[in-house]
Amino acid sequence: MAKTKDPKRKLITLSNSEAKYSMSRALVQGDFCFVSGTLGYDYSKNELPESVAQQTLNTFTNIQSALKAADFELGHTVRVQYTLPNRDDVKIVLPILEKFFGQIRPAATMVIADLVDPKGKIEIEVTAYKG
Repeated sequence: MAKTKDPKRKLITLSNSEAKYSMSRALVQGDFCFVSGTLGYDYSKNELPESVAQQTLNTFTNIQSALKAADFELGHTVRVQYTLPNRDDVKIVLPILEKFFGQIRPAATMVIADLVDPKGKIEIEVTAYKG
């Protein structure tokens, strides 16, 4: 399939592994930034921590990096989806979600489902709007 260059579209890449999945970490289209499902990898150490709390904190760091590269901020978030494989981890991550989104209060969905990486304990996807 032929690629067309859209001047209104900007692709954000933060790691080499994104190409493996034929994806971008984020895509800017007009006033929207769509951040792909993001895990809590610590890219400085090239590791995925064991605890769901640390993975959640790292996930927000990674999302904020993608938003910043796209010239957006976490405060622009209008929609979020959380995916956790373990329902018992919800009570652990809720205070962290409150820390980052308590004042923003985006539309949100939480799903309990397996993740592609079996070591992953949370994946977060956001849509941000800046208009």
